[in-house]
Order: sequence, then C-alpha cells, then structure tokens
Amino acid sequence: MSSPARTPSWRLLPRGGLPGGEAGRPTWRHRLRAALDASLLVAALAAVGALVAEHGFPLAPAGLAVARTIERGVLLLFVLQGLVRFAAARSPLAFLRRHPVQGLLFALILLHVLDGAAGGAFLRAVVPRDRLARLASLYVVLTQVLVLFAALPGLVLYSGRLTASRVAPSLLILGSFLVVIAAGTGLFLLPRATVAGISPVDALFMATSAACVTGLATVDPAATFTPLGRLVLLGLMQAGGLGIMFLTTFFSLFFAPAGSLRQTASIQALLGEDSLGRVKRTAAAVALTVLGVEALGALALYQLLPAGAVGEGGRVFTAVFHAVSAFCNAGFALWTDNLAHPALRLHAPTLGVVMVLVTVGGIGFPVLVNLARAVRHGGRGPSARLTLHTRLVLVTSPALVVLGTVGLLALARGPAFQGMTPGERLLTALFHSVSARTAGFNTVDVAGWGPAALFLVCFLMWVGASPASTGGGVKTTTVALALLNIRAIATGGHKVNLFRREVAPLAVDRAFSTVVLSLFVGSTLLFLLLVTEEAPFLPLLFETVSALGTVGLSTGITPSLSVPGKLLVVVLMLVGRVGLLGTALALVRTRRREPFDYSDEDVLVT
Repeated sequence: MSSPARTPSWRLLPRGGLPGGEAGRPTWRHRLRAALDASLLVAALAAVGALVAEHGFPLAPAGLAVARTIERGVLLLFVLQGLVRFAAARSPLAFLRRHPVQGLLFALILLHVLDGAAGGAFLRAVVPRDRLARLASLYVVLTQVLVLFAALPGLVLYSGRLTASRVAPSLLILGSFLVVIAAGTGLFLLPRATVAGISPVDALFMATSAACVTGLATVDPAATFTPLGRLVLLGLMQAGGLGIMFLTTFFSLFFAPAGSLRQTASIQALLGEDSLGRVKRTAAAVALTVLGVEALGALALYQLLPAGAVGEGGRVFTAVFHAVSAFCNAGFALWTDNLAHPALRLHAPTLGVVMVLVTVGGIGFPVLVNLARAVRHGGRGPSARLTLHTRLVLVTSPALVVLGTVGLLALARGPAFQGMTPGERLLTALFHSVSARTAGFNTVDVAGWGPAALFLVCFLMWVGASPASTGGGVKTTTVALALLNIRAIATGGHKVNLFRREVAPLAVDRAFSTVVLSLFVGSTLLFLLLVTEEAPFLPLLFETVSALGTVGLSTGITPSLSVPGKLLVVVLMLVGRVGLLGTALALVRTRRREPFDYSDEDVLVT
C-alpha cells in the first residue's frame, strides 16, 4: 500500500483545524499571509535587481531614475505589507513581541518613508548649499541600505523554508555555496565592478576563492577591482567565512521565530550546543561575537596601519576589509604584494592584530561558545566544563604554531630573509606559521623558501584550522584523532582515550575517512594538474594543497594556470570549503540501513 504524499512542513495545519475555519481549510488570515509572503519575495527580487542595475551598470539619467523609483516602491510596499500584517494580527502587541527584528526594521523604514519629503525640505532650508550635495548623497546611501534590509525578510523567508525541508543538509550546504559563487561571478562581471573587465573564468575563480575563503587569485585584486568589486569581494568573504547555511538559518530563526525543529537543530549541530532551548540565544551570541571581534580588529587596524599602507578606499575601508579577511581566514589584501608591502612586512603591531584575528576565526564556533560559557560561570559548575573537543583544539592548535615557527626558522632560506635581525626572522616565521593554517597572508616571497620549508608549509596547510570555523583543511581534531588511534592500535588497544574520556568510535572513523579522502582527492587533482599544466611538480603540489586547504598561499603560478587548470583549482577550493565528507555525502546517495547484520570475517591488514 503506498503511503500518502507528504505535506511540506511549512504548510502543515494546526491539529483540529485552523482557528475560525473548518478543519483543514485555511482561514482568510492564512490566505492573506501567503499573499503577503509572495509579495515580499517579489519586492526582494525587485530591490536586488534595482540595486544591481544602479551600481553595476553605467545608466543614463532616465535609467537611474527608474531604478530609484523601484527602490522607493519597494520601501512603500514593505511599509504597506507591515501595516497589513499588523492590522490582521489577532493581537498586534503579541505580534510585535514575536517579531522584534521585523518590527524594528519596519519602524526604521516607516520613519524614513514618512520623513523623506519633510526631511529634504528641512535640509534645504537649514544646511548650507556647499554641504547639501554631500548630505544628499548620504540620504541616497541610507535609502539603498534600507532597500537592502527590506529585501532581506523575503529572501530569508524562502531560504528558511528550504532549510526546514527534508533535503539533506550536506546537499543544502553544497548548493548554497554554488548559489553564492554564481551570484559573485555575475557581480564581478558587471561593467562597474572592474577597471577594465574580467574574463568569465577569472570571475568564477575569484568568486569561488572569496566565497570559499581561500585567497588564491588569478588577477590582482588591488589593480582589477573597483570599489564596487572590492565591496563584493568583502561580502563574499564574510558570507563564506561564517557559512551560508549558518547565515540563512540564523536569519530564519530571527525573522521567523516559530521556525521548524530542523532549522534549530542545524544551528545546534554547528555550534555544538547541548540544549536545544538555548540555540537561539547561543546563535545570537556567536553572531554578536563575530561582529564584535571584527569591529575591534578593524578599530585596531585603523589605529595601527602605517600611513604608507592605507589603501585606495581610505583608512576605514582598508581596516574593515582586512579585519574581515583575517577573521574569515580569507587571505585577500588590497595591496598587489599582499602583506609584503614595504610598510607592513615587518610592522609588528599590524601583523599581531592579523594573527589574533586569524587565530580566533580558525579556532571554531563550538570552542568560542564553550570558552565564553566557562568564563561566564567562573569555571564552576557543569556548564563551565571544557568539552573534550575544546581541550583537544586548545592543545593541537598551539602545538602546530610552535612546530611551524621552529621549522620555518630552521628551514626557511632565500633573499627574503637576508638582512633581517633575529627578532624580525622570528616575527616572519611566527606569522607564516599562523597564516599557513588556512589564512594565506604572506609578508615575504614564498617561492624562494626552498623545498624543505615549502613541504613543511604544505603539511600545515593540509592540517588547517579547527572544525566549525572559518578555516579549511582536514582540521586539527581530525589529524589528532587519527594519530591517537594509530597509537592505540600500536599499543594493543582498540579505544581512543583522551583526558579521561573515551572518544566516540564514529568520530574516529570519520577522522580516518577524512584523511583518506583528502589524500585521494588531492592526489587525483594534482595528477590532473600535472597533465594540464607545464609548471614543475613542487609548485603544483603546493598549489593543490593550498586550494584544498582553502589557504591561498602560492608560489606565484596561479595567474599563469590554463583554463582547465583554473577550473580544477575551483573544484579543489569548493571541496575544501564544503568539507571532504560533506561533499561525499552530498554527491553520494545514502543507502537505507539493512534490517539485519552479516557475519564477521577478518581481512588481513599489515
């Protein structure tokens, strides 16, 4: 007997029928809500289209007027939609309490719409004419920011429904990155995004590198992108660093507080939160922490950046761009020679801020949540206990930094280190030991380090950052569990014990699977690069590991790659960011578990 068709979770009706209507039949409120949701999505798409047309194309005055009219229409539609929702609610005050974020956004847009004409007349009467143009430009920017915010609920509404569906999370994650990469590619191809245009392959490569927070570049970002292109680059780094699924589900939780259990559970798994009831509060704390750390980093860079290192966009944008790039472990910089700029390469205060941001971003959200909770409870009680995951990360991460620093001090040679004092050599080695763990910034020419130093950096890039962080690689805990399991087997044991805890066998299995997958995928793509490219083996190996670990360090061969080579590196960056196991789960169909077990039989393993 066939089972009945499953109704989508977002369309399920309350038990016993809907209030005010027959059982199973939607009331006028539900029909109205569906119509408003549809209009919200249409308004969101119109707003995005108007903003892209206005900023991405050199429009004539008539076209610019049409775009501005659409933007004002979107704001008016959002205000009208909010008023209808408020009036149709059974309890308007309860509606506002359930939707505080939308209520605040609605109030801001309503004030802007109501006071727009009066505010303009007041400005013309009070403000001197020489400053009026500047204030008018600020008013236009404010309008467009509000238009973008007005589009957000519509986009989040439908992406949240997709998140709450029964599609496999791994497939959603892969699909979300593909959508963002496609959008970034299109934005980079806009006429006003680049100085002299960019090829579709290079646009795809740069969008993938930014969304996957890698930092490899086939074109010089400083010389190729206009302010709009750099802003797109910044947005892709932020979205890719936090994770598109985290952003989508986070906004869904706050724009639709009655979200499904699947949405809440996806955030719970990402944050390592034990209690399902604390997920929303923890997600808000993580989001505020991320923004706070990036803001503090930007403020520090604003104060510390040498005068000769301020980018074309000004000190504020330069500080914000590099704070986000560092925290998200992206490795992009607004200088042609990255952080090897003469004013920066040995500037310890600036490099110190970058290292702190890279470390905090690469430590992982579960560790940050656990540490914050331990500090808040003063180290006392069950809530203040450091988890096994946190302890393992706090041991492996510093150990890798020390290993990299000592190794680079001993092995790194070449003209880049000549003339440096011992302190400067230590700073350079420490910085690259931290940066090689998926950040990708460089202060000296990596190509001249020598084979031994490059191989050591390959190992650091392969390990990468910690799980559920802004970084890539096979992850610190993966390598640690694999080594601990080897030790357990060598000593005659069959369990991995750590800090008086037994590690779950599934975690050990996943660690070994990730290691094997990384070696298989990396070797396969390296072989293909050796077929398509004419570069030597070591630079191609370095490029492969850098892309798979989403690091961004390169010996300088990236711009000279052929079109097939660039596309292969694009695949490597995407697989590295989504995760090897995550990609496999997304592409391989999951089998149903058999209701029986087969008998055991040994296989010889030596």
